This record gives sequence, structure tokens and C-alpha cells, in this order.
Amino acid sequence: MKPIQFCMLLFSLSTSAPSLAQSGNQLIYNAEQAIRKADSLHSLGNFNLMAFYDSFALNAASKINQPEYSGRAYFLHAKYLASVQNYKEANRFYQNALQVYYKQQNNETTAQIYNDMGFSYGETGAADKQVESYLQAIKIYERHNDPNGLAQSMSNLSTAYFELEKDDRALEYAFYALRIREKQGDQRNLSLSYGNIANMYAQTGADELAGKYIGLGMTAAEKSGDKERMAQMYFTKALLLNKENKVQEALEMELKAIAILESLKNYGLAANRYIAAAFYSNKLGDTANAHHYFNKSIALASSIENKTVLRNGHNYLSDFYLEHRHYKEALEQYKKFIALRDSISNSETNTRIAQLQAAFDLEKKDFEINKLQVQQKIKQLEIEKQQALIAGNTAEAERKQNEIDLLSKTKELQEENLLRQHEELEKQKLVADNNGQKLLLAEKEKIIREKQIKGQSLIRNLLLGLTALLILLAWAGFNRYKLKKKLEQQASIIKMRNNISENLHDDIGATLSNINILNQLARNNIANATIADGYLEKSIEDIQQVSESISDIVWSINPQYDDLAQLLVRMKRYAADMLDGKSIQYHIRFDEQVNKTQLDMDKRRNFYLFYKEAVNNLVKHSGATQAGIDLFIKNNELFLHIKDNGAGFDAGNKKQGNGLGNMQKRAASLSGKLSIKSIEGKGTDVLLQFPVT
Repeated sequence: MKPIQFCMLLFSLSTSAPSLAQSGNQLIYNAEQAIRKADSLHSLGNFNLMAFYDSFALNAASKINQPEYSGRAYFLHAKYLASVQNYKEANRFYQNALQVYYKQQNNETTAQIYNDMGFSYGETGAADKQVESYLQAIKIYERHNDPNGLAQSMSNLSTAYFELEKDDRALEYAFYALRIREKQGDQRNLSLSYGNIANMYAQTGADELAGKYIGLGMTAAEKSGDKERMAQMYFTKALLLNKENKVQEALEMELKAIAILESLKNYGLAANRYIAAAFYSNKLGDTANAHHYFNKSIALASSIENKTVLRNGHNYLSDFYLEHRHYKEALEQYKKFIALRDSISNSETNTRIAQLQAAFDLEKKDFEINKLQVQQKIKQLEIEKQQALIAGNTAEAERKQNEIDLLSKTKELQEENLLRQHEELEKQKLVADNNGQKLLLAEKEKIIREKQIKGQSLIRNLLLGLTALLILLAWAGFNRYKLKKKLEQQASIIKMRNNISENLHDDIGATLSNINILNQLARNNIANATIADGYLEKSIEDIQQVSESISDIVWSINPQYDDLAQLLVRMKRYAADMLDGKSIQYHIRFDEQVNKTQLDMDKRRNFYLFYKEAVNNLVKHSGATQAGIDLFIKNNELFLHIKDNGAGFDAGNKKQGNGLGNMQKRAASLSGKLSIKSIEGKGTDVLLQFPVT
């Protein structure tokens, strides 16, 4: 089931209590689908999309009110929270899943919950609860004779004991897990157990035993035919050899691992291991090869656009240059490291915001679709209510009114929720921009301090260093001045957008009050269907007008659409919809050069509202059969020409209503010129021109 379809179903089920009982099976089906989809996305590591289905699974489970679905939804949500490293909340939902369903089931899934919960407890530092959870999982896996789960939980418990410095217990459970895997004969998992045991022995100083189990792990990896596991054993062996000060052998093992990884096209891990090879070469005094391996790592990471490894490569290469007193090169590499670090941080923030925006847009579309359905449902219920009153069935009429009130209230709550989500999204964008500017300022100050330290170390060029330092300080001061101005401009934009938001709120408030009055009038005239329908139709028109106004204003102040390409698409669609609706023949010609033009937020908003007003007047009042819309740019000015062959009007008559007055105000706010020529019986010609900058 598609996300939009699923949203629509949940909305329809949440707006009417009687329909819930009638659609129980359908709700269970959709809950099942949401749980399975979210679980599949968790396995794929797509946690952002998983959150979308996860929330619907929780919602549906709460309505079904059956322990099985509540338990499954809680377990799923706990896995999502753990995946995004919110371990404290994850444990709360693991506990909920156990309490409502899985504790009584006491099956393999119950054991898995305890196992996962143990990991989360370990991440929050609750070592006692971590061990307790793993032990619970082990008991259940033993009862159900599940060797895979048992080996996994014992291996996890071994790691937990090792971190608690209970080495004997850690090795005891590590060997339990090993014996299970030996019986199963799964060489790949065996190599994992051997590697864990080798790591424990290496950290406790038992290098001989560590070497033994590394060897066993390598043999198991070779038998499994899993080259990636083999590569992992090689670089684990390299770490052990380095600890024994067998650096040359460690380097050879590292190069073997790299060769396998490159053959598997695992270039990300290969690039990372080249950094280790560079370390070993430098330790051997082979600076040429060290430099070569650092560059190999950077080139390989760059080819696959792996910014994380690329960042580390530049950072370690900077340290390498600094160690060998190549200060200029060290500084250049450090600059690249800082730039990549900031880029990764900003990229993650922007990705998150983009995902939030996409989810919000999807929900808004669903809301618009559902709103139309609710409006139709309300209208149908009004008709049914009137029929009941005519038939003298007051109880049925009252029930219909209760359904109408429930639908209306639900729609209002969803409108408020949608507006809150939009405001929160805009706030996150502004916070991200502000944080980015603060980070940039802090890093520029850090670079200045680094350069000061480097300048002081160059005693033989003291005079030149002092001169360079003064230049750098002046440059930094100028940059800080520019940054300050930019922040001030951003603050001004925020203030401007807040003013627009307040004005919009006032307009909506007035319209909503009018809608409330119309609904009350319809209710008072319920006995007269014709009058009541008239009021309801007007109320629906006002609701649609509010929705359209919100969409237009929110869209127009979004800085993503500062260029006119997106605006022109919206303008064409609006005119086409309006003119087609009245069967008016038309042409729309927008010059290609206009696509490359940018307008600031205020001009873009006033231009679009002028355009809508002009097209709206043409469609509603002209009675035209033909119309033309032309938009072009000349001498850095935009020209909008709209003409029709309609009834026309007396342009000298000042009592033409608010339409022309609004258009004149918009033109003035654009610092433009407006020409309106109209001849009664022959049509109207509107020409607006205004400067782009």
C-alpha cells in the first residue's frame, strides 16, 4: 500500500467512531502492512522512511487495541529509536512490548527483545541491566533450542563482561558461543568468534593466545570463502603484529587486506586501510611510501565521494606533514580537513531538513485530498439530516449532526497540526542556517590561531611572519564584518517573514470567523434546504479560499523558489486551470530568459498575487472567449501583458471594486508601472512593468 493511500485510510477511520467497528478488519490489515514495511526498511537501514511507516503502525495499533499488534508496534518503534541512537527511549518501548504481549509469549521474539534491550542498556551505561537482559535472552533461547540466537546473546554477554573487566566470565561466554558455532560448522560466524577471543587476549596481554585465535580465525575465514571476512582478519592480525612491534609484518598484512578489498570493489574500507598502511610505513621511516599511501587513500575516497574517509585522510596527512616540519603543506591539509568536516555536518543537516520537508509535503497533499472527502461527507450528512427532519426522525437527525460536528472538529485539529508542522520546519531551517554561520565564524577564528602559531614557529622569517600575521588578521576582520552583515540581513528577513505570517494569520482569522457565521446561519435555516445549502456552499468556498491563500503565501516566501523557474510553472498551471474552466481560448508565452531571473521574496510574492488578481478578474468579469498572457524581460525589467476580447469596462469609472485597487497597490509595491486600457464591448489590455532589482 502506498503511503498516501495509507494516510487516507487512517484519516477516514479516525474521523468517525461508527466506521471504526465496521472497518476493523481493514484497519488490522493496514496495521500489518505498516509493521511489515517498517521492519523491512529497518533491515535495509533506511531509517528515515522507516519512521514514516513506524508512526502509522503505532497509530493503527492504538485503535485496534489488541495486545499482539500493540506489542509488535512497540517492538518496532524501539528498534527504530535504537537505530537513531535514542537508547533511553528505545528501552522504554522494549519494556512496553514485553509488558503488553511478548513476556507472556516467552518465544524467540521475546528473547530477541531482551537481546536488543541489553545492547541499548549498554549504550546508556546501565551495565547491570545490560547483563540481566542478555541472561534473560539466553534462558529463552536455551528453552527453545535456538543455537543461532543463543550464540549471538552469549557473544554479546561476553563483550559486556569484558567491558566490566570481568575477563574470566567474558572468556567463558565467548567460548560458549564458539562451541555452539563449531557444532553448527558455520565458518563465517566461527571466524567472528575467533576474532573476538583474539581481541580479548590481545587487550589482556596474552599475545601468544591472541595470535593463536587470529590464526584460527583466518583459517575459518578461508574455509568460508568469504573474502571480506578474510580481509578483516588480515587487518586485525596487523594490529596485533604492530603491538608486538613487528611493524613490517603488520604492513604486509594490511596490504593483503587492501588487495582483497580492492578486488571486492569495497573502495571505502580499502581507502581507510591505506591510512593504516601509511602509519606503518611512517613508523618504519619510509616517508616516501607513507606519503604515497596517504595520497592513495585520499584519491580512492575522492573517486567514490566518501567524505568521511577523505576527511580522515586529510587530517592524518596534516599531522604527517607537521611531524616532518612541512608547515605550509600541513596547514593546507588542515584547511581541507576543516572544510570536509563542515561539509559533512551541513550535508547531514540539510538531508534531514529535506526529508522533513518531503514528509510534510506528502502529509499536506494527503490532507488536501482528505479535506475534500470530508467536505463531501459533511454535505451528504447535511442532506441526510434534512431528510430525517422532514421524515420527523429527530433522533436520526441528531446523530447526523453529531457526525458533522465530529468531522468538522477533526478537520480543524488537522489544519492546526499541519500549520504547527510547517512552523516547526521553518524554525529548523532558520536554526540550521544560524548554526552554520556560527560554526563558520568559530572555524575561521580557529584557523587564524593556527596560523599565528605557525608564524611564531618560523623564527628565521620573523619579520615576514609578523607582516603575514597582520594581513591575516585584517582579512579575518573583514570576513567577520561581512559575516556580521550577513547575519543582520538574515535577522531582517526573519522579521519580514514574521510580519507576513502575522498578516496572513489576521486574514485567515477573519475568513474563519465568516465561515463560522455561515455555518451557524445554515444551522438556523436547516428547515429550508435551499437557504441552508446556499450558506454551506459559501462556507465551502471560503474554506477553499483560505487553503489556497495559505498555500500561495507559504510557497511564495520559501527561499527555495527565489528563481523564477518554479514560479513560472505555478503561474502557467493557475492560468490554465482558470481559463480551461471557463472554456476560454488562450495562449501563454513566457520568454526563456525569464527562467534565469531571480526576484527577492517580497517582489516574488507581490508579482504572483498581482498575476492571480489579473487572471481572476479576466475569468470572472470579462466574459471573454479569447485571452493572451505574455511575459518577457527587457533592459532588466519584467513585462507582464494580459489581454482579452471580453466585455471591457469604463476605465475612468472609479467605482470598479477592490480588484483594480489591489492590482495598483501590488504594482506600486513592485516600484512598477501599471497600464490598464479597456473599451466597453471590445476587451481589456493590462500591462505591468517593473525592475528586476
